[in-house]
Amino acid sequence: MNILYVSSMYPPSLGGAQVHLHHLAKEMQGSGHGVRVVTHTWRNRRDWLRFSTVLSEDEARCDVEGIDVLRMGFSQATRLRMLPWALSYYLLMGPAVRNLAGFMEEFMERRVEVPTLVHATRIGREFIARAALDFARRHGVPFVLTPNHHPRWKGPRYREYARIYREADALVALTAFERETLVREFGVDGERVHVTGIGPLLADRFSAEEFRERYGIKGRFVLYLGQQCRYKGIAALAAAAPRVWEKHPDVRFVFIGPPTAESRKLFGTLHDPRYLNLGAVDLETKTAALAACEFLCLPSAQESFGGVFVEAWSQRKAVIGGRIGPIACVVDEGENGLLSSQDPRELADAVARLLADPAACEAMGNAGWRKVQEQYAWPRLAEKTRAVYRSLGVGDA
Repeated sequence: MNILYVSSMYPPSLGGAQVHLHHLAKEMQGSGHGVRVVTHTWRNRRDWLRFSTVLSEDEARCDVEGIDVLRMGFSQATRLRMLPWALSYYLLMGPAVRNLAGFMEEFMERRVEVPTLVHATRIGREFIARAALDFARRHGVPFVLTPNHHPRWKGPRYREYARIYREADALVALTAFERETLVREFGVDGERVHVTGIGPLLADRFSAEEFRERYGIKGRFVLYLGQQCRYKGIAALAAAAPRVWEKHPDVRFVFIGPPTAESRKLFGTLHDPRYLNLGAVDLETKTAALAACEFLCLPSAQESFGGVFVEAWSQRKAVIGGRIGPIACVVDEGENGLLSSQDPRELADAVARLLADPAACEAMGNAGWRKVQEQYAWPRLAEKTRAVYRSLGVGDA
């Protein structure tokens, strides 16, 4: 089987969706399938509309850990033809998406061999997913989409993605909550939605002791791991810390993740040395931090899955997640972690509860580790995905 994976972004750019796709691609290639990737960029960009159209990068190819990756590129003349549709995107979304996707499908027709199956993952705007769907339809091969759907993505602004959801041959949801949302709110046939999950993205070699020594951490610490956005709960955890210190004054709060303008402003106001913001770190440092912490705390208000919980469990650590539907489908409250809102009082109580009961915290971490082995190990996720492909009649999946 020859699989074409399509994504707006691909590693070495940072982000859970593209890194997850890369691990899946490696698993499939390791199983003997042909794999190729088409993307807009492997850089860290967030100007979704511009970088996929009028400010797109030049065509290029690279090898990412054995995966052949083709970056779309357009001539200056093509970019000028894109310009009216890019400028009118929010006003004339339907025609703009179809026309911009048309340029991308033309590129794929010229540069990509017809695969057995096309599998796109949602990152950014709709154009490349629509182009991948149209490319698959033109050649009569199945089209699979991983929506990475957030509950807040609803309303007119997302109607073109909703059409792609309904037209796809299969959707790969990350949680049962996401599946229910796609069926209930977007009218997707439930028989076409398959639940898989996300696996851990961790380094093979790391040292918790070296992490502590490097950053001068001698005692216990709670770890925040994720983009430093308000919706992820970074400000809430910072506000909860003083309440936790009333009972556990020795505990530090370590924050890891790409900084944002709002997080820079936040940490400019936090002068207690028990706050430690490391910003973005490499994979080895991230893994070592998870191994060294007491537990992970990410009380996010918006997630499609929350891959960091699986990563913490892989290090036998308990977790505190946001009290929202997608996370509640991943974290079994009281068994492998706790759930909390972003209210600083509730969050401080959850943090203090785990700090006060190390035995329960350890038991939750071990329960999480078992869940990863049963549901979220990469070979297991690859087999779930192959089952999706087989359901579409791809005989050698």
